[in-house]
Amino acid sequence: MSDINQYLSEASRELLSDRVEALDLEMLRVVDGAIFPLVLSPREGELTDPTECHAWFAAHGETLREALRDHGTIFFRGFSLRGAEDFEGAIDQAQFKEMPYVGGAAPRAVVTARRILTANESPPDQPIPFHHEMAQVPNPPGYVFFYCEIAPEEGGSTPIVHSHRVYQRFRAINEDFCQKLEEVGVRYVRVMPSEDDPTSPIGRSWRATFQVSAEDAVEARRIAEQKMKEAGTEWRWLEGDELHTITATVPAIRVDPRTQKSTFFNSAVAAYTGWADQRNDPTRAVRCGDDSPVDGEVLLATAEAMKEERVAIPWREGDMMWIDNQLTMHSRQPYRGARRILAAIAPQQELNRA
Repeated sequence: MSDINQYLSEASRELLSDRVEALDLEMLRVVDGAIFPLVLSPREGELTDPTECHAWFAAHGETLREALRDHGTIFFRGFSLRGAEDFEGAIDQAQFKEMPYVGGAAPRAVVTARRILTANESPPDQPIPFHHEMAQVPNPPGYVFFYCEIAPEEGGSTPIVHSHRVYQRFRAINEDFCQKLEEVGVRYVRVMPSEDDPTSPIGRSWRATFQVSAEDAVEARRIAEQKMKEAGTEWRWLEGDELHTITATVPAIRVDPRTQKSTFFNSAVAAYTGWADQRNDPTRAVRCGDDSPVDGEVLLATAEAMKEERVAIPWREGDMMWIDNQLTMHSRQPYRGARRILAAIAPQQELNRA
């Protein structure tokens, strides 16, 4: 890229100084005049310990949220963050609010007592399709955070794609189907096990999904049913204590109120191509909001368009990626060797500076 500075927003320029610079990596893209993603790194000899890093995040929390809005994603490389507590501290110091992981499908492990989990722990040979985090629930998170504790030996990156570009490609593939989803939204169908299934990319149990800790079976079901009722989810219990769910209708296309950009904000492609295990048929995992079937050929073509638009930065230990979940979709490549990516979420926050 000839001059990365011309693709930086006003907020992202405020983050740059004699301590921090923007990196120009060859795989970066330009979306609507802005670099995607923004990659930040300390200059040589700067921010060399976690305390200095946390102070920097504390001083720039609001500006970082603005830069996330402008660029969709910020990738941090070379910051001296050495594990889960340092990762959590960076998020805390930037004043991102806590949010429980309720309603997600991915199997995960708790890492810290408050907000850090592992990323999706499905088998390493299985790719995870592009998706907005928890797009199938009424109130998805505003932000998703990732931290690389152990880098994979091969593969295992977390590719991202700008959802506005996906919307443009989706509309160009089939304008009529795009218009229909804009009007009627989508619903998701999933069968959940009673205990986490680590062999499945959507193997999170209904107990973990709805954060049910009661040991009594009757009470556990009552708590889960109350949470499903509040979310507008339809359900029925199956043999083996499995749970069949159909979500309330949720939007498939959203207009981000901050940017006025239309986004492909749904899990339709992810569900249709990736929600597969011994309990679930992915071709039945998503339906239009009026309960008519989706156009599978269009979703498969959109999946190919996502691959063409993606940015995949290989993980290094200590890397961190912050995603504006309203604007960016993420995925996971298959990998070999050990890999440990940590994750957290936060609700959308209003910016103090419009």
